[in-house]
Order: sequence, then structure tokens, then C-alpha cells
Amino acid sequence: MPPADLQPSFHVCIIGGGVVGLAGGILLRQQGFKVTVLERDLTLHTVRIQLHPNAVRVLKEIGVFEKMMSKSIIPVSIILKAYNTGQVLHQQFLEGPAKKYNNCPLLTLHRADLRQVLYDEAITQGVTIRHGIKIDASGVDLKGGTLTTDTSEIISADLFIGADGGESVIRTGLLGYKPKAIPHGKIVHRILIQEADIIARPHLKYLVEEPNIIVWLGPECEAVTYGLDGVFNIAFTWPYSTDPKDIFFGAQPVDLDEFRANLTDWEPDLREILSLGKDCLRWEFFEPITDDDHVPWVDDTGKFCIVGDAAHRGLPYLGQGAAAGIESVSTLAQLLGKATNQDQVRESLGIYQRLRKERTGHVIRATLKTGEIWQMADGPLKDERDRCFLQETPTVGYPNPLADPFFQEWLWGFDATKTANEAWEAYQIARFQK
Repeated sequence: MPPADLQPSFHVCIIGGGVVGLAGGILLRQQGFKVTVLERDLTLHTVRIQLHPNAVRVLKEIGVFEKMMSKSIIPVSIILKAYNTGQVLHQQFLEGPAKKYNNCPLLTLHRADLRQVLYDEAITQGVTIRHGIKIDASGVDLKGGTLTTDTSEIISADLFIGADGGESVIRTGLLGYKPKAIPHGKIVHRILIQEADIIARPHLKYLVEEPNIIVWLGPECEAVTYGLDGVFNIAFTWPYSTDPKDIFFGAQPVDLDEFRANLTDWEPDLREILSLGKDCLRWEFFEPITDDDHVPWVDDTGKFCIVGDAAHRGLPYLGQGAAAGIESVSTLAQLLGKATNQDQVRESLGIYQRLRKERTGHVIRATLKTGEIWQMADGPLKDERDRCFLQETPTVGYPNPLADPFFQEWLWGFDATKTANEAWEAYQIARFQK
């Protein structure tokens, strides 16, 4: 709880009611703050996501672990396969890491299910949630410390937190311009197959008999698959134009027959599974955001800040999008909870910005490197990668960073509460030594 000399009525307004915004609302209520969440959408989306142990730790701490588990699948392992032969290059079993990292397993679940669990807990904790609230960048008044909605309502708060995604209006307000979307040169095709249709073909049912994340590593592409609620999910990363004229936003339908025609060199079992699909949608990937010291995540007055994709949008190759955002908002909440006055609120925000820029920058760079390694073109470098998979024990530099024991501990063993406590203590020591 915040100390008594920071007003208990200190009002935090979170823009964005996604996973990060709702988790932040709960965490800040647990620190004793008054919290309002503003969400522009009226409905929840049904995208499927992975949650890694570093995110699950936070959700366990805020009290939604059991409810979340009831809606999740716990994969047994991550299996990496050669795209053309189907040879298993590496199998990483996940039970051991789950036990090591505070009994926090890697999970797959529907984003909408997670949001609903967080929504219910936020309401229970006393968070005010308002739907259908739309704000554009022109409504962000840094000097006045207010927001204006599209209906001309003026919203006041002691602190605004932008958890409003990669198209964040709060980020645009902080920077004074809208960041330009830069094509990454890849798109993702998403195809959903009924597991019953796979099981009906005995030679394919091995793919769904136990829950695994299976990844086919292809040249400049990869296919990530896993089961959830009787549906086999395929996320197929594929090369795409880097020309800004070809940019598209949101989902687009794909001619599945035309896409399948590009896969004649791929393992027959994967191609057969794809033949069971009836439709396909695609999304474009954009270059991640890694900010240096000159790009603010916090305004000078300590009234605005950004978290999650609004601050550090990444790519999915390490499955850290949701996890990084949950880490960030947890770190932020822990630091704000230590503030005893408005000056310390500003100082807390500065510590948050420093800590999270450093860590998320490392995560984003590791994610890009993983994409490069897992999507190597055919040739001697790919052959050496496969030899490492097949013959070497995971250690520093192993081509699956999630199995690299040093990187894994750094990534999955992150403790936001411990990090915030240590950073605050170091700040206090430095302050008194001046």
C-alpha cells in the first residue's frame, strides 16, 4: 500500500483494456491507487497467445493463476523440425523449467479468455472500466495533464498510463508525432484446423496426441503449431514486401490454395494438415520499436507514461510480446507503490523507464536474432545450425535461445518485484549519498 502521505485518492487512468492494461489495473489497485481503465473496443478478440514463465509469475502474484490455468493448455515440449524432411532437430521439455521458475509453466490460451479473467479480477479489486472510450493524439494534453475523448469529454487523472498498443495515441502525444510503420518483410498466415480431422488420419494423429509446440524451420520462414480447445493452430511466417506502398493493417483473407502451392518442398505431413484448412487470414509484421535515451516513455511532469507495445512493440519469434508488457506494468506498479509524494512519482517513472528500456531492448534484439537463426536459408550456415541442434548440449549461443540455460534464466527467471525493490533501494542510497 502507498504510504499515508501520498493521497489515497491518487488517480491512475490506464488507456487500453487489453492484457497489459487490465493486469496493470489490478497491480495498481493492489498498491492502493484509484484506477480507471479506458477501452475503445466493445468486444474481446479471440487471438491465441503463448504466456511464458516470466509473465505467468506476475499473473500468479496478482491472484488469477488458477482461473487462468483452467482455460489454458500446458505444452509438454517445444519441438523444432526440419521443414523439408520433418526430422526432429531439437526437443525442449518444459516441465523442468516450469518447476525451476516458481512453478510457472509456459501456457497457451485464448487472449479473450485471459482478458476475461483479468477483467473479472479487476472489477473485483475495484478498478473502474469504461468501454467505447475513444481518444486520438489531438486529445492528449501534456501541459494540462488531461485527455479529451471523441465526444469532447475531458478526463483528468494524477497519472495517465498508455497501454494502448503499437498505434498508441499516448506515445504519439509524448513524441509529438506518429511513429512511422516500417515493414519487417514478413507476414504471418493463420490457419485453424479441427483436431478431429487430424486424428481421423492415423498417420497424423501423433501431432496432436500430446500438447506440444511444434515449429518447422524453413528458409526465410517458419511454421509454429499447437493445439487449443480442439483446434490445431498454424502460424506460418512468410516473406513479404518491404515496400511501404504494400503495407496493410489488420487481417486480410488469403487464397489458401495459392499459398499451399508454394509449399511443395515442405514435409508431406505438414502439407497434408494444411490441406484440411478451409480458410486463412494474414497479418503484416512491422519492425520492432527499440528506443534510446532521447525517446521519452515518460513526460517531464510525471503525468503520462507508456507500457507494453506502446513502448516496446516486438516480434513473435520468442513469444515475448505479452510477457514483456506484463513485466513492464508490474515493474511500474511496484515502483509507483513506493512513492510518497509527487516528486517520487516522477522519480519512480524515471527508474521504470531506465529499467524497462534496457531489458526490453535486449529481448527485442534476441527476438530478431532468433528469427534469423530459425529462418536460415538452405546452405552451410543452416547445416551448421542443424548440427548444433542434433549434436551439442545447450549452452551459451545454442541456436534455440529458450534452451540456452543462461539466456533462459535471464528471460524466464525475471522477477519484477525483486527488480523494482532493488532499483528503488539503489536509488535511495544514491540519493542520500549526494
